[in-house]
Amino acid sequence: MTGTVIAFESLEPITYYGSYIGMCCILGAFVLETRGILNSRGIRYLLLMAIGSGILGIRAMHTGEWAFVVLEVAWLFASLLGIFKPMQQFKATAAA
Repeated sequence: MTGTVIAFESLEPITYYGSYIGMCCILGAFVLETRGILNSRGIRYLLLMAIGSGILGIRAMHTGEWAFVVLEVAWLFASLLGIFKPMQQFKATAAA
């Protein structure tokens, strides 16, 4: 566990072990996407990314790792944006 905690030291074990769940969500989504099992624009992939990023963002905030907080918030925002406002299908005629 880390030596630096911003607040609520009693939550240290929860955020510490929870960060492994977040890491597994993100890595699992990535591995499944690269194997062709998940689509990077699919709801399961985006949910795994959002959950993992959210958990890791909380851990980063808890330990004061501010650059990591920004990174995880960006990933969380991008995932949630993909879930709630998916991109329109790319039209083949627009490319021609």
